[in-house]
Amino acid sequence: MKKQEMYDEVESLAPICQEISRKLWENPETGGDEKESADYLRKLLEEEGFTIVNTEHMEHAFYAEYGSGSPVIAVLGEYDALPGLSQKVCAEKEPVIPGGPGHGCGHNLLGAAAATTAIAVKRFLEKGEAKGTIRFYGCPEEELLSGKVKMAYYHMFDGCDMALSWHPMCANMVYDEGYLASASAKFFFKGRTSHAAFAPEKGRSALDAVELMNVGCNYLREHVVDKTRIHYTTDSGGFAPNIVPDKASAWYFVRAPHISDVKETLARIEKIAQGAALMTETEVDSKIEYGCCDINGNIRFTDLTYENLKEAPWPEYTEEEKEFARKLQEKLDPAVLAREEEIYHAAGMPVFEGICPRDLERKVPLTASSDSGDVSQIMPMNLLTTTCWPVGCAPHTWQAAASTGSSIGEKGALYAARVLAGTAYDLFTCPEVREEIIKEFREKDTGYSPMFEG
Repeated sequence: MKKQEMYDEVESLAPICQEISRKLWENPETGGDEKESADYLRKLLEEEGFTIVNTEHMEHAFYAEYGSGSPVIAVLGEYDALPGLSQKVCAEKEPVIPGGPGHGCGHNLLGAAAATTAIAVKRFLEKGEAKGTIRFYGCPEEELLSGKVKMAYYHMFDGCDMALSWHPMCANMVYDEGYLASASAKFFFKGRTSHAAFAPEKGRSALDAVELMNVGCNYLREHVVDKTRIHYTTDSGGFAPNIVPDKASAWYFVRAPHISDVKETLARIEKIAQGAALMTETEVDSKIEYGCCDINGNIRFTDLTYENLKEAPWPEYTEEEKEFARKLQEKLDPAVLAREEEIYHAAGMPVFEGICPRDLERKVPLTASSDSGDVSQIMPMNLLTTTCWPVGCAPHTWQAAASTGSSIGEKGALYAARVLAGTAYDLFTCPEVREEIIKEFREKDTGYSPMFEG
């Protein structure tokens, strides 16, 4: 079987890829509640001949396996939506359900392309021209940055040799590195209530402690490593203004280039929380809920992916699709659009076509976070993006949600499936390439352990 036959196999699966994408887009479920999405993919893959492996610890996580022996290649799939991003396929902000969830990060496409890839590779293995195992991983809770961290903790990735991954974006490119490491921590302050006017001296305000903590963390921003992000939200407990609140909490996300940076910053935030408690004569308890890692890059794997990105046939767009993209761009900040058009050399190109230079990631680094980084700490993992929304659009926006439900997004998903399937073909048929990738990974072994307490 030639690689072109693999591409032809993917092309024959285009209706399935589209069906999965639309099914997930039309029935969005947020992290932790992906029952219908996970069950739908389980059923589809089981009917295709895969063996489904579940875990008692996570209701909506699973993997679907076909084949035997090594290599064992994983394809990472996701299907969780975002709260509040319900959106019709139109060029105006118009939710399907006001306040409802929507696929503003394109995980409907991500899951569709990953499943399509797994099926294409399974059919390739059935022909008996190569040996090995393909696994599709159904990964919930990515938007919570926790799904794959938990899956790693529960040993669901055991036995895999390497992983294929991708993400919808506005351009076709590869990444050697990316994703900021991240952790979530909550701080619970306990004080003493009193009447705020009649006896304020008897109260010890937990809310004062939260506010002082937040002030301290804002001063900390000047003294952390580059690219560190500190986000927080608070909860005063719903007290009336004339009551000194005895309970209040702060919820923090910390992101940084490496997990070691995240842990160091969290330790300093912990001290700030203790200082705020000392100043207000309150008490504080903290809980680090989970954390996810940055990508452990693999240059040889990225090189291989880039060659397949160039080799696989990329989509062509109709004038109707281009006009839809232009209308979405009209709703963007002109300065943001102009900057991205310059970065991608895409002036007058509403939908990016072609392939980005190998090193463009230096200009557009992935400063978000993903639990996929944890997979890259366990085994070699690649990362590519394909055009799924217009140049200038960002993920987690209504414009992205509109595009991920359109034919633009669906074409991006099918192209991603071609690239992933082509890369899988090389991994199964070229043992020397696999050995080079695994050798590079072992030389950078990080001694990973999931940042999750179970």
